[in-house]
Amino acid sequence: MEYQVGEYHFSRKGQVKEILSKELGRLEVGEEVADTYVSGLLTALAREHPEAEDKIGKGIEHWVVCSNRDLGYASNGFRAKQTGREGLIPFSYSDVLSPPRQRARVAEALTFEAIDITRQFRTDAFREGPVRCADTGEVLIVKTLADAVHREPPRGQLHRMFLASEGLSYDTTELVKHPSESGYRLVDRALAQRWRSFQAAHLEGMAIVKRRASSSR
Repeated sequence: MEYQVGEYHFSRKGQVKEILSKELGRLEVGEEVADTYVSGLLTALAREHPEAEDKIGKGIEHWVVCSNRDLGYASNGFRAKQTGREGLIPFSYSDVLSPPRQRARVAEALTFEAIDITRQFRTDAFREGPVRCADTGEVLIVKTLADAVHREPPRGQLHRMFLASEGLSYDTTELVKHPSESGYRLVDRALAQRWRSFQAAHLEGMAIVKRRASSSR
């Protein structure tokens, strides 16, 4: 099953772990991640983190490989240097790639419930011609080269904001497997409609960016 994080697309989730593990093995402790594909992927993952606001801060300047011994682990990991913040912020990409099952299912359900809205945002952006990638400034000629992604707030944070406004959490949100399509949906259809309205009211926080496929590695 295809895995997507922000503008990055993979044929399977395991590819993400392979790329990041390879980078950790290639760099020494203290080295900055110079590969723009890897650093961009890490930032996209940070936006999906359950504590995305803290991991992103005012923006990420670069990523550094650090020892995790201070956290009680023998392995190395990535840490973010944020704009205007001293020190490096620990980041576990496993928190995003291997989240608790219920949180992953709720996030999937919310994404599917409003996917036509986010796709329409992309269509509307290209209605009058090419669009510049919000990250690189590259001119994108057709919408199939682009993705509409949540930037302010990140998608995970938007999900939590909505659930909190409804007095819900990931664990208390009821889901049902879709009978004919992939993934889960919300059991409460009135809740689903309120989520769609909530999503539609937060489109100003979305951006058009160049799609990054795993084949580009």
